[in-house]
Amino acid sequence: MLLLSLPYILIRYLLGVLIEKLRTSYIRKTNVKESKENFEHEIAIVAIAKNEGPYIREWIEYHRLLGVTKFYFYDNESEDQTKEILKSYIQSNLVSYFFIRGKARQLDAYNDAIKRFKYVCRYMAFIDLDEYLMPTIPYQPIERIVDEAITKYGKGASGIGVNWAIYGSSGYDKAPKGLITQVFNHRGNNRAVGNAHIKTICNPRRVKDYISPHYPLYQLGAYSVNETGDERLYVWFCLDRKYKNIRINHYYTKSKEQYLGKIARGLGDRVGEYKMEQFAKYDHNEIEDNSMNAYAAKLNENLKSE
Repeated sequence: MLLLSLPYILIRYLLGVLIEKLRTSYIRKTNVKESKENFEHEIAIVAIAKNEGPYIREWIEYHRLLGVTKFYFYDNESEDQTKEILKSYIQSNLVSYFFIRGKARQLDAYNDAIKRFKYVCRYMAFIDLDEYLMPTIPYQPIERIVDEAITKYGKGASGIGVNWAIYGSSGYDKAPKGLITQVFNHRGNNRAVGNAHIKTICNPRRVKDYISPHYPLYQLGAYSVNETGDERLYVWFCLDRKYKNIRINHYYTKSKEQYLGKIARGLGDRVGEYKMEQFAKYDHNEIEDNSMNAYAAKLNENLKSE
């Protein structure tokens, strides 16, 4: 029976390879064509948040320094004046604000942004409020890094996966005064637990559906590559954690006091909760890393003037 079915299996396999090759060629040609087009926003960020008011302005002002000109902000039933904090950003059209009810709405928010705004932005980054995109070269525009990686790999490359660099509590039990990017300056080594995880910056017109907070389901023939454009990615992690061009500084725990607040907010992508055991697991403090000091003066200046 197996021998009889082998020709059918082989034909199906070869047909699949041929179709993907044709689609990949189409994706590549379309990417080249779009590279010459103008978009209202070169890079936008899509995020969903609940009761993260104290961190919003720093997060927005920091990413503005990297060329982000649009934020699609989904407020998941916040009760901490989130909309009021965003008021000036909404009025200036830097932020498009959406109130979204219910549990586990993260993927709904991501897919809504793609459906509504994919022709407005060249690229979309999908990150959380405790995640900060950090180019290796300070102030390098994010879209330039994405362009270079996609161009280098060619073929069906349509986005990049950016590895986490998880920062720990820096020894704080209570929430310290000061900005997140300035008071928490200890992280795990590159091989630390969790740092293989990626978040995605992609061409939203190539995305079929967002199926994970980390990684989308692309159209046939399209896919993500790593941040250097040297490797195709198939899943939600990348083992090459060298942070050559860009990384995500993930302030996962902050202080113990702030982590308890994270537990109270709950998960965004599924019904469930954070556990205190995860604090110990991800409280990485092996390396003192002051890379974010490059942005300190300008960030403080902008926060005072806003």
